[in-house]
Formats: sequence, C-alpha cells, structure tokens
Amino acid sequence: MMPSLRLSIVIACALTLFAGSLRAAEIHLSTENTASHFQTRFLEHYAADLNTRISTHHFSVLHSAQAFKDRDVAEALSGGRVAIAAPGIWHLGRFAPDLNALLLPGFMGLETQKVRELVDGTFGLALNQSLEQKLKVRVLGKWLDLGPAHIFTRNQVIRTFDDLKGLRIRYAGGEGNALRLKAMGAIPVLIPWPDVPDALDHGEIDGLLTTTSTVASASLWEHGIRHAFFSHSYYPFYIPLVSLDIWNRMPAQMQTTLTTAWANMIDEGRDLAAQDQKKSIEMLIAHNINIVEPDETARRNERVLLLAHQDDMANTIGISSKALQTLEQFAGQ
Repeated sequence: MMPSLRLSIVIACALTLFAGSLRAAEIHLSTENTASHFQTRFLEHYAADLNTRISTHHFSVLHSAQAFKDRDVAEALSGGRVAIAAPGIWHLGRFAPDLNALLLPGFMGLETQKVRELVDGTFGLALNQSLEQKLKVRVLGKWLDLGPAHIFTRNQVIRTFDDLKGLRIRYAGGEGNALRLKAMGAIPVLIPWPDVPDALDHGEIDGLLTTTSTVASASLWEHGIRHAFFSHSYYPFYIPLVSLDIWNRMPAQMQTTLTTAWANMIDEGRDLAAQDQKKSIEMLIAHNINIVEPDETARRNERVLLLAHQDDMANTIGISSKALQTLEQFAGQ
C-alpha cells in the first residue's frame, strides 16, 4: 500500500472514532520502529489484549513509520489524526521543555531503577501533566523503557570519550542530546530513524546515538555499523499517549480499559526491554560488532566534565529551575 494512501486511511479511521463513540472503527497505534523492535512487539501485545476486552473497535499497530515518523506523531495525536502512539522522550521536549532534563549530563550512567524511581514519581507526573496540557493528549500510564543509549560507529573505533571529537553522530531528537554531543566534541546530526540506514549507506554520518535493541532490530551491521562504545549517555523512555479528541469520545468504561490494560502490562514491558537489551548485545557480538565498555571511573570522569556545562545547557533549552533543582537533588553532582 502506498504511504499516502495508508496515511489517508489512518486519518479517516481516527476521524470515524472522533465522530461518535458508538461507531465501530479501526484504531491504530503508530510507531516508527521496525516490526522486530521490542517496542513494536509490546504495542502489538497491548493491542491484542484490548481486542479481547473491547468488541466495538479493533486495535492494530502500524510500525516502520507507515503512519507517521515519531518526530511528527505528537502533532498527529494533538490533531486527532492518529489515536495512540508512544514516542520517545527525545521527541517530546519541544512541547514540555522540562522533559529535556532527562537528557542532561546529570542522568548519564544512572542505574535503571534509579531513573524509574524519578519518572514514576511526582516529577514524572508533572511532566505528564505538562504534555497533556500542551499537546491535547492523555498519558496512558507509566513509561516504557528503551534502555541505556550508547554510541555506535562505522569505521572509527571509539576507545575513550575523547575519540568522539569531530565525528558526525546522528541523534534522534532532543536538544539536550545535541548539546551533550557538542560538549563531547562530536558533531550532532539530526536524522529521523527511518532515514538512518540510507544515511549510513551513503556515509553521511560516522555513527549514531541509540540503543543496542534499536541497532539489532534494524540489523545496522548490514549498513556499516562495526563498533559500539557503551557510553551510557542517557536512559530513554517511550511515553504512551492517546489523542485527547479521541479519548473524549470514548465511553468511560473504554477509557478505563485502556489505562487498566496498560497498567497491567507495563511491568512486563519493562522486563521485555531489559531482556531485549541482553539479547541484542548477544546479536551484536554474533555479528562481529567490536564493543568497548569504558570503566566506571572513565564514565564518572566524563560525567563530571559534562556537568560543568549543565547549567548552560538547561538555560539554552529552557528547562525550569525547579526541574533542574530536582535533577541535581536526585542525581547529585
């Protein structure tokens, strides 16, 4: 099916639901990730669960940016052009600037449970409320982990953080990511995920900031990725969002079903993320990806160097003093 026709169908189905809560509709969940990515698989599991509980509509996942690239999906949700999506935090800081606090150096290398503690608490709740107000969406519940983000390169072996200087490193979004890469001496290049394989094939970038799961899901070794540097640059999440226009047309019982089903599954989804990270590392090794993991001292020293830029980064991005203070109290200096 041609992309333009697929998009027209997505919009038409969303508007069908918008027109009345009792009219049957195909409700799409949009993601730009490939079919094999764990996030896509989790969303498909969620859709299948909803289909067993809600008979008046049918839920299905459109993956691989068949509907929207994730950089565009927030506006699509806001306008009711798609029903449900789970874009990454790096795409949403444009609408809720304090989300960018999670991309600052203070979070570099923090353990999974530590970061979850923050985003599951009052700070995360405040971020959810900000997104809901700015975007006209409803946050379904707890965020889905992606796992620690690292640096992957084509030809250059990265043995230390200094080796990143001068390299063109793709990032998915988030001004905090761009500023952190600049502070490390790299050249940040913003490229949407569906365009990354071509960018690698044509030598437009030297590497990218992403996760092992994402590299493995797209078999990026087939596009020249040869090396991995486990920088633990930040800890990305996906935020589950529903278009508020469509949400408000749903009966209360259906709304409850959507949130309850997500709540019942999110711990499983987070476990799946952790398992997928382990499996993806095994896949990297199996495909002869050279992995360098700096020791704790090297990561700590790099974090200290980057923290010297944190206040300037926060001011540039527009992160509130309250959010920055929360970060500093939580993650330390």
